Amino acid sequence: MVSLLPYVAAGLAIAGLISFHEFGHFIVAKALGVYVRVFSLGFGGRMFGVRWGGTDYRVSWIPFGGYVRMAGGDPFAEGGAEPEDEEPVAHEQQFMSKPPWKRLLIVMAGPGFNLALPFALFTALGALGEPQPAAEIGKVEAGSTAEKAGIHVGDDIVSVDGHHVLSWYDLLDEFKASTSDVIALDLTRNGAAVHVDLPFVAPDPAEGDTTRDPYDYGLGVYCADSEIAVDDPKSPAGVAGLKTGDLVTAVNGTPLHTYHQLADALAAIPQGSGVEIGFKRQETASTVTFSDAGWTPAPQPGDDAVWTRWGIASIALTVDRVEPASAAAKAGMLPGDRVLAVDDTPVHAWYDLIKSVSETASGEGQAMTAHALTLTIRRDGLVQPIAITPDVVTDSDERGKYHTRARLGLAGAGIAVTGPSVSRVYPIGQAFTRACDQTWQLSTYIVDTLSHLVIGQRDPSKTLGGPGLIFGQLKQAAEQGILPLLRQIGILSISLGILNLVPIPILDGGQIFMYVAEWLRGRPLPQRVRERAQQIGIISVVLLLFGVMLMNYVKPPG
Repeated sequence: MVSLLPYVAAGLAIAGLISFHEFGHFIVAKALGVYVRVFSLGFGGRMFGVRWGGTDYRVSWIPFGGYVRMAGGDPFAEGGAEPEDEEPVAHEQQFMSKPPWKRLLIVMAGPGFNLALPFALFTALGALGEPQPAAEIGKVEAGSTAEKAGIHVGDDIVSVDGHHVLSWYDLLDEFKASTSDVIALDLTRNGAAVHVDLPFVAPDPAEGDTTRDPYDYGLGVYCADSEIAVDDPKSPAGVAGLKTGDLVTAVNGTPLHTYHQLADALAAIPQGSGVEIGFKRQETASTVTFSDAGWTPAPQPGDDAVWTRWGIASIALTVDRVEPASAAAKAGMLPGDRVLAVDDTPVHAWYDLIKSVSETASGEGQAMTAHALTLTIRRDGLVQPIAITPDVVTDSDERGKYHTRARLGLAGAGIAVTGPSVSRVYPIGQAFTRACDQTWQLSTYIVDTLSHLVIGQRDPSKTLGGPGLIFGQLKQAAEQGILPLLRQIGILSISLGILNLVPIPILDGGQIFMYVAEWLRGRPLPQRVRERAQQIGIISVVLLLFGVMLMNYVKPPG
């Protein structure tokens, strides 16, 4: 049964964020002597409320957001003229009668409250116990320094150069602070203590690195989730009825959520014994029991011990989607194909495939070309080679930034997750400092993204998110608990505050621009100019939203 609680929490979070924004306008307006007619939680008709101090504090029927209605608060009306059916209010209490600097403070208070909220939320999270990924290795790149030193996926890092670490963030800090030629790691593996020395690896200036971090050594925190691929129907898993796309949730009743945990659990099952697998298929939970007896496969170099014994693999190297008219589609690739090797070199992660494709390219920009490569795949138990010459395209990455690159037109299945979480408690001073750093970093990232969007270096369909995306992010965070939800609220509050400062007339930023102009010229902008600015602002927003929808649903050929 699907729980409604995450949906309710996401809805309340959105309503709370917008209401907090409006409360900023409200409290500063009241403080500066503006008569506030209505402060509403929600939109639409009045459901219930109370009148106090001349203000109707109400809850309205549509429970998303809210608004503040001030006397003489229409900046596009001549002199802030009031509707005839409104109760008369003294001129000095009307919004438009206030000097420009007061109107600026009132308008800026909404975005200001949104930008102040993350400081409080992030500080509280740090002081109460910020959820952070544990210092557990989720990924070891093939051929990396870490692999050569003997580090395994699933290793728990206990200390770096003798300094105890609790979370992955501690690990990052210790790598950054290390000045020794060899980084000494103490870790635990299956309950046993292990010591590993990592030789010095210099940061790559081409990647913008100035200090060392675990990624320079081939270490990562993210790992494949427990969604599986069953690419041979004759395997024990295939005969039992498991299918590609099933999400394994337990082995013999023990819960799990990563492929590494699944592999360890299946490795512990005695040969020839049965195993009970709990799984979800399209949100429907089921169990199946089977054994590994009677199957003698012919494994390929890309197959691990779990596949060789059970016919189960991580879905991470399985094709989820083949774009029409792409190089992969023309070569005959299909959803469900599992990639085993590229040019006879085994692949271990989807990144290996992306890297191999990028290495086929030569030249730059419009002069770029790509040479053919051969993928070894398994489809319904049959291993076969497929030769593909990548397309050379100019498109945008996951952050919306444009690049010219070699491309097959394949999308991989599965998602990357972190392992266990730990609660990291900071002293209040350190928690506040971290909150300041996080808020500043997120703010500069959002501003940078918007600036690149304006000058055409970002794809709006991958940069901007509508209400559906925002709701989905909050729902996902709510499913993880109250602390992840509060962090996501803080992130969205920063976005809301900055976006409202964009100088589009129907946003706060547009009014700020007009009041600054009025302040500088000593009199209001002409009404005709204000009305035309409002029309341009509305048209701009509508065109932007239409453009994003068009790019999301109308895909170019090739």
